[in-house]
Amino acid sequence: MTKNATSVYNYLDDEKINYQIVTHPPVYTAEQADKYVQEYQFARTKNLFLKNKAGYYLVTILENKRLNMKKLKENLSTSRFSFAHPEELAMKLGITSGAVSPFNLFNDKQHQVTFIIDADIFKNEELIGCHPNINTATVILRTKDLLQIIKLNGNSVKAVQL
Repeated sequence: MTKNATSVYNYLDDEKINYQIVTHPPVYTAEQADKYVQEYQFARTKNLFLKNKAGYYLVTILENKRLNMKKLKENLSTSRFSFAHPEELAMKLGITSGAVSPFNLFNDKQHQVTFIIDADIFKNEELIGCHPNINTATVILRTKDLLQIIKLNGNSVKAVQL
C-alpha cells in the first residue's frame, strides 16, 4: 500500500519523532515552496530521482546547488547517472513529479532505491523540510531523525559531498 501524508504523520507519531507541518497550495519546485515557509528555519532542499546501471537513487541536495552528476558518479565509483522517467518514479516510489521527497522511500517495499544526501545539508541546519508524499505540505523535522527512519525502512543511506 502506498503511504500517503496521513500515514507519514502516523508513522512519525508512532515513532515519537518531533515534527511540524506547514500546509500550503500545491508546489512543484523548491522555489515555489519557499514562498510558504519563509518564517521557518530549516535546510531547504530539492530532490532528484536518478538511475544508472546499478539501480535507482533519490538524491537530496541543498536547493541552491546544481547537481554535478559526474562528481556524483565519481564519489560513488559507479556508472553514469540519468534522470529516471516519470513511469519509473511512479513504479518505484508511488509518486508523481512535484512531490518527490525522502518520505517516498516508505513506498519502496523492495528497498531498491539508495538515498543520497548532500553532506552540506548537515553544515548549517539541524532541521530539514520534506513533502509528506503530497506537494501541499512540508514536514519539518531533524535531519538525523529523517535519516534514521529511512534506514529503519531498509533503504541504503549515503552522505556524499556534492
